[in-house]
Amino acid sequence: MHGSGRVAVPLRCALLSVLTLVGLVVVSAGDAAAEVIVSPDRTEPGARDVAVTFRVSNDDPADPVVALRVDLPTGRPLVDPRPSSPSGWRATTTATGIEWRGGPVGAEPADLVLRVGRMPDGAGPVRFRVAQTSRSGAVVEWSDLVAAGRPAPAHPSLEIAYGAPRPAVPVGGHHDHDQAARDVAADLPAAPPGATAAWTVGVGLALAALVWLGIRELGKRQARRFAARRGVEPVEEDSEARS
Repeated sequence: MHGSGRVAVPLRCALLSVLTLVGLVVVSAGDAAAEVIVSPDRTEPGARDVAVTFRVSNDDPADPVVALRVDLPTGRPLVDPRPSSPSGWRATTTATGIEWRGGPVGAEPADLVLRVGRMPDGAGPVRFRVAQTSRSGAVVEWSDLVAAGRPAPAHPSLEIAYGAPRPAVPVGGHHDHDQAARDVAADLPAAPPGATAAWTVGVGLALAALVWLGIRELGKRQARRFAARRGVEPVEEDSEARS
């Protein structure tokens, strides 16, 4: 009875580890469902007539994205910011920046473009606080500010790091269906439908394999302990003989 109780201890620990890892994978999948990437077509300080693209993607078709709010920097403000909207979206100016509403963003990402007359001088980076709203009312924030009594935002503020000029992004008054060409021009990563979900499944399988190996090793150690107490040499598996 004592032996079986001791065997159950590492098994219970392994089970708790599995449940914890599963929880982490689920949380990671929820965070990865919402994504916003910022990319300008020029990154030198003081650049004129810059197109800043906010790419919105969503891997949860059951809860599409319907709004994006961008708070513009105040310490070093952008000169003459003018939003443009793809088909199905409407842009309005708020007290702190720009808000786009429409969509919805499902399997295909949406590129929301802000035309800037002149970027700030200095070394950079230029930071944007962003809030993405889904049809269910769920809000995901990219911000470095933590309000009193509220949880910290899920992601840090979006940044534009100053550096060498980048190729211009072709922007029209309608949605650009040539997404691959737009990705190359804006230097944005491709976002195929379900890519994040596939990544999450892969991470889950890798974690499951690690947990299985851990449980197997615990079993071997327990067998050695029992064999040592009984004065019997434990029998080790010979992988080469099996092969």
